[in-house]
Amino acid sequence: MESRIYRKQTWDEWYLCAKDYFEEHGDLLVPSNYITADGYRLGRWIERQRARFNGLLASPIYHDEQIALESIGMVWKLEDRLEWDKWISLAEGYYRQYGNLEVNTEYVADGYRLGYWLREQRKKRKSGKLTEKQIRDLDRYKMIWSCYERRSWNNWYSMAEEYFLENGNLLIPLNYRTKGGERLGIWIFVQRERYSQKGGRKPLNKEQIQALERILMVWELDNVREEKWTAMYQWVSEYKREYGRLPLGRELKAPDGRSMGNWISVQRKALKQGKMSVAKAKQLETLEI
Repeated sequence: MESRIYRKQTWDEWYLCAKDYFEEHGDLLVPSNYITADGYRLGRWIERQRARFNGLLASPIYHDEQIALESIGMVWKLEDRLEWDKWISLAEGYYRQYGNLEVNTEYVADGYRLGYWLREQRKKRKSGKLTEKQIRDLDRYKMIWSCYERRSWNNWYSMAEEYFLENGNLLIPLNYRTKGGERLGIWIFVQRERYSQKGGRKPLNKEQIQALERILMVWELDNVREEKWTAMYQWVSEYKREYGRLPLGRELKAPDGRSMGNWISVQRKALKQGKMSVAKAKQLETLEI
């Protein structure tokens, strides 16, 4: 049967569906993928009402709607849908199947959004809202509290080395992600902070520093900016030599993902405003920028 969407019923009609569920099950803990016998996606509609109540949607829930839903057992907070031990049981099930808690945010277990719940626990721990027992419960199944724990330092280094071999430098944009979705740009930024011992981060050891320097790590941000400028200048120069014109389109990307056209626009603006050093201005003059 083809499932219908919530826009095809009025709120009162949806409420009657929810009431039927409550009368049959004794609660309104509707799994997100639950569909009624008539093909209505009640689980999705219930989630939408929670989102309205919690201010996640532009249309807030009305007071009479709130009262009506609460009269049939509506639970507004995700973590309140199940007891803590039930969530831990779901986490344990995932761990026993996969050997870790590297759970995608969208992952659903038995109709419950385990991935989203685990993400919320990370936020709670960071803000000091988890008890020591709750932390121990999750640690028992190798809870990953930070995205950087998902891979060892050597794994991250291998990705950085691969980037270096492909691009000839380690001038990785902050928002850069690998093809596998790993946030390598942020990892590089964190290594710079560890090197300069900023942000209370654990310092890099001697071997880690030497390994990164072998692939031309640039530690100081001022130096990074200079290196990036030089690298882009070289890429633009190579493009002009090959095609006989400047890469003015925004869609024309340098190997590190930056737009060569945007870079040229920024340089022209700096030249016009007199904010370019004499040395760089002479270099740009050779490109007729």
